[in-house]
Amino acid sequence: MRFPSEQEERLAVSVISQMISLIESVLKRMKTVYSATDLSKTEAGRLLLDAVCMQYLALGEAVKQLDKLTGFTLQEQVPEQDWKGMMGFRDVLAHQYFNIDPRQVLWITQEALPSLLQKLKQIKASCEASR
Repeated sequence: MRFPSEQEERLAVSVISQMISLIESVLKRMKTVYSATDLSKTEAGRLLLDAVCMQYLALGEAVKQLDKLTGFTLQEQVPEQDWKGMMGFRDVLAHQYFNIDPRQVLWITQEALPSLLQKLKQIKASCEASR
């Protein structure tokens, strides 16, 4: 991955590390969730949904920060990831909280996060190896 300066690259590695931690936390918390009703039918499920949505909000903010650190070329540099979708999901969480669909949260967790986690680990390792 390319950055405008060495300082931006160092900051990006820090942001990526935070993103990795967030994703690992979401995956750990959601490992016993098998359906969207697990997130909506009980108080414990709704509390988990709230906690996970807060982590997704932080993850979306981190993606925006990472995009800025790349000179707004993140999507261009890593086109296989839906960075714009992640930023958009963050905006939904922040501005349309009552429209959150637990099925979407579950799908993102099960289908999109594992590959994103691996990609971020690769990017981080590549940045660290280039120093």
